[in-house]
Amino acid sequence: MGCHTLFPIYVENRPLTKPYVNYALIAINVFVFFYLFFQGRIAFRMWISRLGVTPILILEGKNLWTLLTSMFMHADIMHLLGNMIYLWVFGDNVEDTLGHLKYLLFYLFGGFVASFTHIASVIVTLPTVGRVGLMIPSVGASGAISAVLGAYMLLYPRARIRTVVIYYFIQIISVPAYYYLGFWFLYQLLMGMISLTGLYSGVAFWAHIGGFAAGYLTIGASGIRAKPKKPTPRMVKPIRPIIVSPYVKTPLVDVILEGDRIRILAELPGVSLEDIRIAVTSWDVTISAERGDIRFYRHIILPAPAVPQIEDLTYHNGVLSFTLRRLYAF
Repeated sequence: MGCHTLFPIYVENRPLTKPYVNYALIAINVFVFFYLFFQGRIAFRMWISRLGVTPILILEGKNLWTLLTSMFMHADIMHLLGNMIYLWVFGDNVEDTLGHLKYLLFYLFGGFVASFTHIASVIVTLPTVGRVGLMIPSVGASGAISAVLGAYMLLYPRARIRTVVIYYFIQIISVPAYYYLGFWFLYQLLMGMISLTGLYSGVAFWAHIGGFAAGYLTIGASGIRAKPKKPTPRMVKPIRPIIVSPYVKTPLVDVILEGDRIRILAELPGVSLEDIRIAVTSWDVTISAERGDIRFYRHIILPAPAVPQIEDLTYHNGVLSFTLRRLYAF
C-alpha cells in the first residue's frame, strides 16, 4: 500500500509588505524549541510540563500564563517543522491584510481560543476517559496557526497553494486554498469527533478546530477584506533588432507586462496596417510585414501565457501597438 502525504510549500499570491511579525513568530518558536531541547531529554520533558497548558490547573485558575507560553513550545522536531511550514506558507498574506500589530493580537487570540476549546473537549470526555486527560499538558503553536488558516480561507479562497504530494511518487501540484484548507478542516473535525469517544491520539484536534473557527469567524465578523494584489508593471528588456538578411529586418520590439495584460510595441516604419500580419498563440507572437522592398519579421516568446486574441490594435507613426490578456488557470 502506498503512503499518501501532502503538505504546502508556498502560495502563489505574494504579500505586498514584509511579514516581520510572522518571521519573528517563527524565529521565537525555533529558538525556544532548540534552547530547551539541548538541555537534555529529562529537562525538556520538565519544561513541557511546566510551560504547557494543563487543563486541571487552568480550571483551578492556576498557571494561566501557560496559555501564552504553550504557544511557543513543541513536543519534538517534526511537531515544530510541521507547524512552522504552515505558518511560513499562510501567515504572510494574513499579516499583510491585518497589519503587523493586529496580526500579532489575532494570532495570540486564536491561540487562547484554541486552548480553551481543547480544555472543553477534555471535559466532554471525562465520562469515558476519566480525569487523566485533565493532567496531560498540551503544547504547540498549531491552535494559533489554525486561526491563521481560518482567516486565510476566508480572505484568499481562490489563492493557489503549491503542494507536494507523495503517493508512490513525488509530485508538485497547485491547489485552490478553499479546497486544501477545506479538506484540512474536515479532517480535523472528523478526528475531533472520534477523539470525543475517548480514543486518545496525542493530537489536540479540538484546539485546531477551535483556532480555525475563531480565525474564520473573527475575520468574517470584522468585515476585513483581502488587499487586492496589483502587481507593479514590469518592463521586459527590449528585444534588440538583428539583421537576418539584407532584405529582411528584425524590428525593435518592447514587451510590457502590466497586471493582467501584456502590451507589445513594434517599430515597423515604411509600411501600413494592411501590410502587417500578426500570429498569436498562448506562448508566442509572430509579427511580419512586407511592402515593396521593405520586409520585417520577428518571433517573440511571451513572458507569461496569454489569451490568443488581439486587443487595442493601433498603428501610428510607424509603431504597431496591441495588447493580450494574460491567461490564468483557476
